[in-house]
Amino acid sequence: MTTEHKTGIPGLEIRFTVPTDGTYMQQWLNDPKILRGFPLKTESEIRDAVNFWVSFYRYHSSLTAVYQGEVAGVATLILNPYIKVAHHALISIIVGEPYRNKGIGTALMNNLCHLAKSRFNLEVLYLEVYEENPAISLYQRFGFVEVGRQRRFYKDELGYLAKITMEKDL
Repeated sequence: MTTEHKTGIPGLEIRFTVPTDGTYMQQWLNDPKILRGFPLKTESEIRDAVNFWVSFYRYHSSLTAVYQGEVAGVATLILNPYIKVAHHALISIIVGEPYRNKGIGTALMNNLCHLAKSRFNLEVLYLEVYEENPAISLYQRFGFVEVGRQRRFYKDELGYLAKITMEKDL
């Protein structure tokens, strides 16, 4: 599965995630600017979250962007195991700081939405994002709309942030 011919981004390949991709995710999450976009704080929390996200590789519901030979981003469909809610999935996406604003997040989202519909027959995707996250504009471009907001959900040394829930019908 590659997107170079679809996106026009030379050197970009989208492939299914493998367990070793988690190493890159842990490195990115150790950057305080990136970590601010996630409800994680300790090394243990980061490790557990990365292991959870990467574990979906076994269902082929996680995609990795490789840009010029380097892992640049990961996007995951967090599938629901229960029949009554199996028509939707939570998504998680992270792009390493050096790879942002190059179209990689857009390529991951395009491929993840296609995978959700074509392979898993999903009807709805949703995500949770914290206010001030610059990726909100990406999600809006993809048709995600805010369906809920939890004020003062997230607290760190800089203060509180609201958690925004967004969804998109496929």
